[in-house]
Amino acid sequence: MAAWLCAGQALAHSWYPAWCCDEHDCRELVEARGETVTETAEGWRLWDGRLVGREYAKMSPDAKFHLCEEPRTRAIICFFAPQGAS
Repeated sequence: MAAWLCAGQALAHSWYPAWCCDEHDCRELVEARGETVTETAEGWRLWDGRLVGREYAKMSPDAKFHLCEEPRTRAIICFFAPQGAS
């Protein structure tokens, strides 16, 4: 059962680019946990005040926001936004 669950999780986000991140530092943002994203003229403002410029955002293939960040410093490695997100 555990192997099946792990395999399902890996497949769910197998589209994360290897150059950007892996399963350890990428995740889908969950609004119910307060991980909100607001679109601004400059890009996307994260719930914690960080801004991701439009030139750095990538298109999300699953219509959800995803964030890849360095675990210790929380530096943003990649950010994925759904097309037409606001």
